[in-house]
Amino acid sequence: MSGYVDKTLAGGEEIIHRANFNWTYSFFPMLWFSAGMATLAFFFFIQFAAEVPFEKLQVGWWCAIIAAVCGSLILIGHMIVLITTEIVVTTYRFVFKTGLIARHTQEVSLNKIEEITLEQSIWGRIFGYGKLVLRGTGVGVITLPNLDNPINLRRLIENAKSALREDQRDRRRINEDDDDRF
Repeated sequence: MSGYVDKTLAGGEEIIHRANFNWTYSFFPMLWFSAGMATLAFFFFIQFAAEVPFEKLQVGWWCAIIAAVCGSLILIGHMIVLITTEIVVTTYRFVFKTGLIARHTQEVSLNKIEEITLEQSIWGRIFGYGKLVLRGTGVGVITLPNLDNPINLRRLIENAKSALREDQRDRRRINEDDDDRF
C-alpha cells in the first residue's frame, strides 16, 4: 500500500527517511485499553471461577463492558492516527501528513526550512523521544508530535538540505559552463 508521499513524489525525488512515533506516544491509549479489558476479565473470573450468579454482578458487567468498549474505541482511534500519519524527508522536501478521510498536509521545501527546534523533556531524553518544530519561509510553523530519535531526524533534514544546496551549486556550474561555450 503506497502512501500519500509515495504518490506525490516528483521526478528524481526519493524518500530519504520516514519518521516513527516513539512507543511512549501509544502508552496512554494502551493503558486505557488494558484497563477496560482488565475489568472485563475480572468480572469474567468472578462469575465463572468464583461461581457468583449473574444477577449479583449485572451492574458490574455493564460497567466492565462499557469500560472495555471505551478502551477499545480509544485504542482504535489512536491506531488510525498512527497508521494514517506520514512524516517523511525526501531529497527535495519535508512532508507531514495526517488524516484518514480528510487529509491535512504540511509540506516545505528543504531549502525553505530556516529553523529546526527540538523540544525534549527529561523523560524524552531518557526514553529517546521529542518534538521537532520546523519554521520555514512562507510556511509558518510545523509542530511534530513526539517522535522516536528526534536528533537523528534533525540531522537527516540538515544533511538533506546540505545535499540539495550542493546539487544546486553543481547545476549552476554546469549551466555556467554551457553558457561559456557559446
